[in-house]
Amino acid sequence: MLLKQRRIEEMVTNLQALIRINSVGDLHTVTTEHPYGVGAFNALTFMKELALRDGFKVLDYDNHAIAIVLGEGEERIDVVCHLDVVSEGVGWTKDPFGGEIVDNKLYGRGTQDNKGPAMAVYTALKDIKEGLDAKRFTLKRQLRVVLGCDEERTMDDIKHYISKAGEPKFAFTPDGYFPLSIGEKGALMWTLKGKVFANFDSLEGGVQCNVIAPTAQARFTSLIPEILIDRLDRSKITHTIETTPDGILVHVEGKAAHASRPELGDNATVKLLELIASATEDPLTKMLHTVFRDPYGESAGLSFTSETMGKLTMNLGVLRIQKGELYAEIDCRYPIECDSHDLTRRLQERLIGLDLSLDYDARPILNDENSPMIKILLKRYAEWSKDAVSRPIISGGVTYSKVIRNCVAFGPHRKDEPSLAHQADECIDLHDLEKLVEVYAGAMLDLAGDHDE
Repeated sequence: MLLKQRRIEEMVTNLQALIRINSVGDLHTVTTEHPYGVGAFNALTFMKELALRDGFKVLDYDNHAIAIVLGEGEERIDVVCHLDVVSEGVGWTKDPFGGEIVDNKLYGRGTQDNKGPAMAVYTALKDIKEGLDAKRFTLKRQLRVVLGCDEERTMDDIKHYISKAGEPKFAFTPDGYFPLSIGEKGALMWTLKGKVFANFDSLEGGVQCNVIAPTAQARFTSLIPEILIDRLDRSKITHTIETTPDGILVHVEGKAAHASRPELGDNATVKLLELIASATEDPLTKMLHTVFRDPYGESAGLSFTSETMGKLTMNLGVLRIQKGELYAEIDCRYPIECDSHDLTRRLQERLIGLDLSLDYDARPILNDENSPMIKILLKRYAEWSKDAVSRPIISGGVTYSKVIRNCVAFGPHRKDEPSLAHQADECIDLHDLEKLVEVYAGAMLDLAGDHDE
């Protein structure tokens, strides 16, 4: 199904407009009308108005999610995307909400995760609608593009949708890797709190639990400046020091990446803890660095490698220490053989004097590769990509597959292709975006079309 040039231009223009809506979840603007904040509501409204203008039926689920509907049928196929994004973070060379195009790449937060794929899926639905209107084919199942706006936090958006709409026969989300993610590791978030004593006045690192910390800084006022600076400068860890009337500010840079892919990032908070511990022998930072220095949980006593799901990962995503109060958020992706409560118990034993709580726990999932619907997706991918060798993968990410039965992640990334999700200068190649429309239109028609499974 080939895209006309006008359709490509419309898709790119619409995606630019969507990227320019800052849809980071905002608890400060949450109301009954805006359950995930004004920005998320604005993104949802943009897509709702776009779909209505294009002649689609749109179902609104109390501003938690919308469903853009095509066709009838007692059974339905859902393609589920999210419009919320993580915080932009630091290190961008382009406006993260500018939608700028440079060298055929569209830049902005959400271009890969997940506004770009969402726009590709929506455009694919438009192509299918055009074919239906021209009576080139028929559907035996209803097709829905479902758009939520709280995937990056609680997934309450799609939980609400499923509670009202019921479970689909099958669903996929364009929020992972090709050929498809047959399973996902468990994902949990620990919160760490406590009253502490440290030889610095404040420490702040990270932007979000599921993002590897790109920056961290600490402020000192009680130590002799000359001695502190001399000790810090002996370290091999790259850092900057700023002397201010309020004391000495020590800053460390890292590299943001998704928490499930520690090999792609560099945790600035962990580096800062090591720097302070080596320079000052501070017991608190020594303990925290010892526990969190290894992103695979070795130093925390949590290391585990599964034959089916690979390694456990752990990320100290957020750390705030000020006025004797510590607050931290820790992300962990764990294989199906692990028990989250046992992991919690073992980590608590290492964090002496602090209180650890398990605040979020999405259990691991593993789908059946022999499912007829999964076979349809694998066949479509092989025909589209000319890759008949790659097999389904296990993902460390968390997608809507966690809250929808019979749901898998299908693209948009190739297996060995680096993802820029949650990173600075996130972008999508417009040629790749056009190709995604092709594979998603084919897959959606295969799943919902009037033919045998």
